Amino acid sequence: MGSGKTSLWCHLRFPATSASSAAPRTQTSMAINAAHMDEGRAYLVDVPGHQKFRFDRDTQLKAARAVVFVVDSVQVARDIRATAETLYDVLANASVQENECPVLVLCNKQDDALALPNIRVKEMLEEEIDGLRGSRQAGLDSLQDTADDDAAVEEKAGDYLGIDGKKFVFEDLCHPVQFNESSMVIGHDAGGLEQVEQWISESLHT
Repeated sequence: MGSGKTSLWCHLRFPATSASSAAPRTQTSMAINAAHMDEGRAYLVDVPGHQKFRFDRDTQLKAARAVVFVVDSVQVARDIRATAETLYDVLANASVQENECPVLVLCNKQDDALALPNIRVKEMLEEEIDGLRGSRQAGLDSLQDTADDDAAVEEKAGDYLGIDGKKFVFEDLCHPVQFNESSMVIGHDAGGLEQVEQWISESLHT
């Protein structure tokens, strides 16, 4: 939470009037925001990161054509476990995998001197997800030993990300994952928001 998702949503929903304008200030959102953009050709949904919105997130992913996953580049080292777990859930979502839904991991708050670059964030998430695969596989093995519901076992089996026996890297996924940097406070162009808009447009028209 507090990574900048709602600030990004506000900027995309209400574009700044000049290239140097910053996105509007917001507070951590505890409600879903949704609105049409790009003259009605896209429907942009901002789902809060709190776990109580997990059902809402999964519901939105069923119809998603592209996902922007916003990361706080300043706090990511401290919150790496929770961040990786949430990203894992998104990437392992059955609809995301089936639709080969493109995912943009947006490393935000790059205006802060303590922010980690997107390359480092990617490395950290790959390492953490690699470890998560082992614990989730152990949970699947336990489920196979005890569950009577074959459908539940099959659903959990799809949770494994990457290639078995190989260290996890995002490039091994069936859907594209891209890492960008952004800042909501230094303006549209310099803050990397134009690239986000371009990525969304390209993802929706492929």
